[in-house]
Amino acid sequence: MNMNTDGQLLDIESRYLQELWNISTGALVVCDSSRQIIKINPGFSLLFQTSAESCIGRDVDELITPAPFLPESECIFDTAITGTPVSIESVKTRSDGTLIRLFQIAVQIITNSGDRLVCFIFKQIPENTQHRTTDKCSDIELLTSAFENSCEPSLYSDAAGYAVRANTAFQAEFAWAPEDISEQSITEILIPQTISPEAEYISAMLKTGRTLHLKTTRQKKNKSTVNVSLICTPCALAKSPDKWGYRIYRTPNSQAHTTADVVSRNNFRGCPYPGLHTGMFFHARINKERTMEFIAPGSAHFAGFSEIELLSESKPYASVILDEDLGMVLKTIDESLKNRKNYNITYRIKNSSGDTLWVMEHGKAYSMAEDQPDFCVGCIVDISETKKDRQNSSLARNRIEKLHSVAAELQQCRSAGEIYRICTEAGQSILNGACSSVFVHDNDKMKQIASSGREHFNCSKECNPGMVDLTMSTVSPCYFSARDVVEDSCPAGNSGACFRISDKAVFQIISKDNNVFGSLDTRITELLLGYTQQALKRLTLQHQLISQALHDPLTGIRNRSYFNRIIELEELRARRLGSSIGFIMVDIDKFKTVNDNYGHHTGDNVLREIAKILENALRKTDTVLRYGGDEFLIILTRMAKDHCHRVEDRVNTAIEKSQKLHMAGGEHVTVSMGHAFWTPDAEETVDEVLGMADDIMYKNKRIKLESSSN
Repeated sequence: MNMNTDGQLLDIESRYLQELWNISTGALVVCDSSRQIIKINPGFSLLFQTSAESCIGRDVDELITPAPFLPESECIFDTAITGTPVSIESVKTRSDGTLIRLFQIAVQIITNSGDRLVCFIFKQIPENTQHRTTDKCSDIELLTSAFENSCEPSLYSDAAGYAVRANTAFQAEFAWAPEDISEQSITEILIPQTISPEAEYISAMLKTGRTLHLKTTRQKKNKSTVNVSLICTPCALAKSPDKWGYRIYRTPNSQAHTTADVVSRNNFRGCPYPGLHTGMFFHARINKERTMEFIAPGSAHFAGFSEIELLSESKPYASVILDEDLGMVLKTIDESLKNRKNYNITYRIKNSSGDTLWVMEHGKAYSMAEDQPDFCVGCIVDISETKKDRQNSSLARNRIEKLHSVAAELQQCRSAGEIYRICTEAGQSILNGACSSVFVHDNDKMKQIASSGREHFNCSKECNPGMVDLTMSTVSPCYFSARDVVEDSCPAGNSGACFRISDKAVFQIISKDNNVFGSLDTRITELLLGYTQQALKRLTLQHQLISQALHDPLTGIRNRSYFNRIIELEELRARRLGSSIGFIMVDIDKFKTVNDNYGHHTGDNVLREIAKILENALRKTDTVLRYGGDEFLIILTRMAKDHCHRVEDRVNTAIEKSQKLHMAGGEHVTVSMGHAFWTPDAEETVDEVLGMADDIMYKNKRIKLESSSN
């Protein structure tokens, strides 16, 4: 791709990109299909504290993306390059290493010569308008959280290539426990011998500060191999002067490699994700003219204007809105800005033909610094047909009556499977579809778990899986017809619609009629799915009530009732596997003195801190519960006998380091512990072994008290 020394594109820019560049007040960067930066605006240099000379030709992720956020950023790019715009609140890093939280848009741009570019628009979010749960975290806490919660198998290594830390996804994928890989050479445990020289190459590149993207092979603990897409980047950790390597191993089952994962975890939910049929996705200044700074390419078709017209000063969006509605629109957005809440508003516009359309705008407003204009982002959808249908509601009366009986039936269901079955049957009968189905996200794939009418057709596979995946990615309903050449022929018909029921479920209706699913059908379906969602929420609430009955309300960990429910199951499992169960009784020393001297509020905080420490000291297969008062019980399954000592050591170390357990009077809270084992061939019962652990714990407590008194 040709460009001059200033990073300006030579004779290939689209008119849309030129207009976007002129109007936007954000930080803009344009990348080619390989993520190489080819142009930035002054706002980008100011926001990220860098110059055009140091940016042009660089990988955009290597330049501004913190290592733990690389999976998210790559998925955003992969989604945008396909033509689907992305709207997201994210985290980036300046040239000096400081983190900034910002609002980001990524969109594909087709140049005059047919090249596909990706344009990013960034707006820093001021502190007073941040809504993320991580906003109050420190930078290190934020990066650590991103690392730990990433669904990509990820690990840190030191400069010499020795493993330091791995996240849960890495352990699940490669089967290495933390103690297995600690201070072990990555070359020896992960890299097959046939490609061992690759390790030296990666190490050399990391030492020079390079970020690598490789397709290669890695081996699991059982020596089997798996093809991976590897990202390696140098990452400086806090409190360490050395450079550390950070590696992400994307496997074929990687969740973050899908568009749906980006949307379900990170997309700004208040704004419908722009796809094929979701309306006009925009970014606008909050002013009387409603000056548009961004409109997703191809999304303004319902108004009859081009995106370039609406971006330019010749056709401000406020001039499209009817005069009698404009004041109400501006007031609603202004109130949203002051209240920091999403807004939803219905009003009228004049399209390019002079016809009046009813539209619904859903968005979110951000208050910026004094020298920058406030802005809002959202989506505008044509609801004219829906308005007409509501004016003639008698057309839907018969269907509504049927829906009422379906709603009553759904409220009697006792399982999600039964709810989905009734939903598909009602969808087929009420909407007169050829067949209907429900798909649920399971193991990185959408699986059909309920259907109605499909038995009448010779269906050899799941119908229109691409449309189902697209619906998970777009939030809004996805309509398709025979003219959409995105799926193979379906015997039931190639027309229909998909709707999201939840973050993991999609409802699909298929028909042979190309005119299926007008706005009335959509409204009826929304009511049906609303009843379905209510039934699912009822089930969830029931499960929550059961969970509350089995958890201690003060500490949040499980209680003795939970122990009574599961101990028999654990005993049966241990007999079947021939494994042992370890019990550690934990009692807080002099807890009554803490309550007497510092009050019950402090005592409650001590209980919470001890519970947190005990949970962090265990594996996911182990259990800690509040046994009663200031006494806790740890249950260790499928373990070696010396594992109890290691757990007790971890607990004592964590308690010693905890500042929350240092009292104002100088005392430090400690615990006494005692453990015992039960095995399938033991003569003692589980209750007797528990009593032994309790006796040992109290014996240790007496010894500690006698020692302290002497």
